[in-house]
Amino acid sequence: MRRRIIILMLGVLLSCGGLVQAEPITIQITGNVTSVGGYTQAIPDTIHADVTFTGTYTYDSLTDDSGGGHYVHDAPYGITLSLGGYEFKTAPNHVGQFDMRIGNDQVGNGIYDIYSVNSYQNVSIPSVDFAYSIEWKLMDYTHAAFSSGDLPVAAPVLTDWDYNIFKIHGVYGPDLTGLTIYGTVTQVVPEPVTGILMAIGVFLLRRRR
Repeated sequence: MRRRIIILMLGVLLSCGGLVQAEPITIQITGNVTSVGGYTQAIPDTIHADVTFTGTYTYDSLTDDSGGGHYVHDAPYGITLSLGGYEFKTAPNHVGQFDMRIGNDQVGNGIYDIYSVNSYQNVSIPSVDFAYSIEWKLMDYTHAAFSSGDLPVAAPVLTDWDYNIFKIHGVYGPDLTGLTIYGTVTQVVPEPVTGILMAIGVFLLRRRR
């Protein structure tokens, strides 16, 4: 039975144009805005507490650690977010403006694990009047979520984490007045092909054990 499942998975991947060797991992997220703060006059009226957002982020599972658990990516990797009738996303053709931070047993106000997704150069459709960064951060103060600082190929399991904050932090006008849109991610799902790749990886790992 297992052999048939693997053959079926491989057949699906091969029929998708050689995606067996694809390294990109795409994760779908869904969440809710919890609050807005700072110079809220610059935030569109359609973005407020309890509004739902959806999006995806894509990264290369083979990216090297550039130091301190930071995995820096160039285009086409990045994040796309739909929120309140706007699309916020990593700028096309960016260089090194999207990264992920993976930390195992980090020290600072206790010991913790950390998983964060960060986009520093972004564009929006329609355009907004403020420059902004996008960040999603998970922290686990039991430091049991990770056993290493390697970039994971599996989607994070939300129940493994004590702290879950998504935010768009912006600055407005010549005085760079600050504003922030805060949210919580409530669902994380790998996209179909990514999910199949993950399943194959888990199966092969179990076979080796």
